[in-house]
Amino acid sequence: MTVRQADAGDLTSYRDAVPADLVLMAGVLGNISDADIRATVRVLPQLCAAGATVVWTRSRRPPDLTPDIRTWMSAAGFAEREFTAPEGELFSVGVHRFTGTPQPLTTTGKFFQFLF
Repeated sequence: MTVRQADAGDLTSYRDAVPADLVLMAGVLGNISDADIRATVRVLPQLCAAGATVVWTRSRRPPDLTPDIRTWMSAAGFAEREFTAPEGELFSVGVHRFTGTPQPLTTTGKFFQFLF
């Protein structure tokens, strides 16, 4: 495992780390704009190896975007393995497996920016 400190929203940070077998998007999708979430999901096939697992988290505070995220993941070539959203709690965790064809890392620059 390689740990690095870099700008998670800048694709140049991933150049020598892809394709990855595991992509953790914990703490990301709840802290970027809805448009950036969609852009991030579209970029994921460039980060993932065949059969990679993506783990993501998101609050379900209104408006709950998790149904849209799950749909976008499916459209991007990811099969849902698990979605946990305990009743009475606001958090959720999604686990998807990449079933699509890995893509080369061709997108450059920022694909999301944290809101804070």
